Amino acid sequence: MGDAQATWQRLMEWLENNAPMTATSVLGPAAPEEIASAEERMGVRFPADLRSWLLTSGAGGSAENVTQGVLPGNRDFLGLTAIEKTYQFKMEIERDDPSDDPDFPFWHEQWIPVVSDDDACYGKFLDARSGRIGSFGDGDAPSFGVHESLTALFGETLALMERISTGARDARGRVEDGRLIWD
Repeated sequence: MGDAQATWQRLMEWLENNAPMTATSVLGPAAPEEIASAEERMGVRFPADLRSWLLTSGAGGSAENVTQGVLPGNRDFLGLTAIEKTYQFKMEIERDDPSDDPDFPFWHEQWIPVVSDDDACYGKFLDARSGRIGSFGDGDAPSFGVHESLTALFGETLALMERISTGARDARGRVEDGRLIWD
């Protein structure tokens, strides 16, 4: 089991024990052939930790193909279909209106969206070249190195969840009726 998959499993255990209604929103596993097909259509090879995570939580479960309510900030973890749809949307914008600076584009072909809001204006991407997580925003330049890796993103989210369950004063959320609610 890879680090991303192991950290995600610990995050899932926290949800199942503390916020079982939120745990039910988590997508089921994607099949290896589904991942390979998405990589082929997108023209990008997914890093090992992304592939490992998608094998745990990357398909089915909702019409939107997202895991809702797990991340602070009203953002969703994207499932495989939503990753591909958001990627194609961002690449279409870059193709139709290429960035002035090719070293600092609006969207790069090696950026794989992993977190987004409902309209794909704000979120996080995994840079397939480095494995680091960056962020994107509507009209904002992308930020790089927001998280060291997908594993780090999961770990930082889990740490915030654990602060909730310990009743820490600076906890950024709470659990109500089995749902994780972020403040």
